[in-house]
Amino acid sequence: MRWKYGEIVAVYGGAYSSKPRPVLIVQNPKFATGSSVIIMPFTSMQNEDITTRITVEPSKLNGLDRDCFVEVDKISAINVSAIGPSVGQLEAEKLAEVRAWAVTLMSPGEDEE
Repeated sequence: MRWKYGEIVAVYGGAYSSKPRPVLIVQNPKFATGSSVIIMPFTSMQNEDITTRITVEPSKLNGLDRDCFVEVDKISAINVSAIGPSVGQLEAEKLAEVRAWAVTLMSPGEDEE
């Protein structure tokens, strides 16, 4: 396995972009046995109408070069062959925020319980 939970890696091609794009690895490493990995993409496009985007400011640890937003609402699986080099590691407090939003998005609404 070339990556770990919470790592930010570059992804090449596919549905995301023709150029390298950062994504956050959110798959539990215990289940990293197949040919795919679960990710959340980053975008540099701010959208005030979407509340499920988490702002991440650049730092030495995360390796980003500008303010970016984790698109928690776009969790998906990609082929491991699309994963490029590591960019950095998401800070623990931001990773906890991502996890909390992901759980919230997967929980039933009040009228569905």
